[in-house]
Amino acid sequence: MNDCILIHYGEISLKGKNQPRFRKQLMSNIKVSLKSIGIDWPVSQYRGYIFLEVKDKKLVDKAIRRLKGIFGITWFAPARRFRYDAFDPDSITGITAVLKSELCSLAESIYQADKSFRVQVKRSDKRFPGNSVEMEREFGGSIHDNTSWKKVRLKNPDQTFHVAIQNGDIFIHSLKYKGASGLPINTSQKVLVMFSGGIDSPVAAYLAARRGCHVDFLHFTASHIKKEEIVDSKIGQLAAKISEYTMKSTLYVLPSTYFDLEVTGQPVPYELILFRRFMARTAEKLAGFKKLHALVTGDNLSQVASQTLTNIASTIRSVEIPILQPLLTFEKEEIIDIARQIGTYETSILPYKDCCSIFQKNPRTVSQHKVLSRIESQIFKDYERMIGRTLEDIFSVTYRHGKVFDK
Repeated sequence: MNDCILIHYGEISLKGKNQPRFRKQLMSNIKVSLKSIGIDWPVSQYRGYIFLEVKDKKLVDKAIRRLKGIFGITWFAPARRFRYDAFDPDSITGITAVLKSELCSLAESIYQADKSFRVQVKRSDKRFPGNSVEMEREFGGSIHDNTSWKKVRLKNPDQTFHVAIQNGDIFIHSLKYKGASGLPINTSQKVLVMFSGGIDSPVAAYLAARRGCHVDFLHFTASHIKKEEIVDSKIGQLAAKISEYTMKSTLYVLPSTYFDLEVTGQPVPYELILFRRFMARTAEKLAGFKKLHALVTGDNLSQVASQTLTNIASTIRSVEIPILQPLLTFEKEEIIDIARQIGTYETSILPYKDCCSIFQKNPRTVSQHKVLSRIESQIFKDYERMIGRTLEDIFSVTYRHGKVFDK
């Protein structure tokens, strides 16, 4: 008998010939993530599952908390593993008696007064005598007769005890934990998230990572600040929190100063939209340097004036790099729910002077790319130089598993 954690992946099983690559990456991510909290247990593939061998029972709860946030895991269950010989009748008889004893012990240890139960058996090894229904009845009867559990309910019970019979192995478990689902980090391309520090952009980063992207962040500040200040700010806190899910992310910080200098002292129509185009172009340049393949924004269609369809289109048309918008059609409450779920909401609502807050309070809701391009040619003497000067003042902070890796 061995203690283990059975890990089930969902969408990976649909990847056809690419399935081994996705599964290998997930196994690596599990290994690295657990090692970051001091857990170094063997991880292996096992007949449609990933098998995590438990070496220290005291660390199981800690491992469970970490596994819940790893993308690619649909569900997982702490389990006990038993071996048997399908060709040896004495082995079958012996393991059946052991299973009854272990199931009764497990059931009694988690007994809940007045709650109902059932046993669910999945038998992929047809050499094992009997059928699933017969074994469910036999094991369930043993629990009923020898423990405090007395209420049996086959549909929607309060507690299900699971028995999985594989080729030579039997697993029993009583609790399935929901995983983060999605695809393993680093199975998709690398992206750069426009990171404002509000509610939306951290959620957009989380959702991009959930689709397997390696995620880095880009934040524009209202003025030049020091690296130490950004680490201690809400921006740094949010980047650290998201890195608990992304495993490793770099936060790039740039000033909006050079754009501000160009527009100061003159009436500028579409000021906020022009700034969003400037940020997109600067991000595109940075993405090229860092070999990142797309930008990600927290834009939500018509949530605010700058995010109308024409204004979003004007920003997209200003660059050649793809711009992904995971939140485009979400309700605000849906975004807030995810923010609460991933632990960013309370930090996101803290006061912070966003660089966009210094522009016009009532931006225009309709814009055209051609009109904006003409205005840009009139206002900005050397657009590329403005971007270049901005990038010259860049600094970065890297986070791993929720902590600053370098300052």
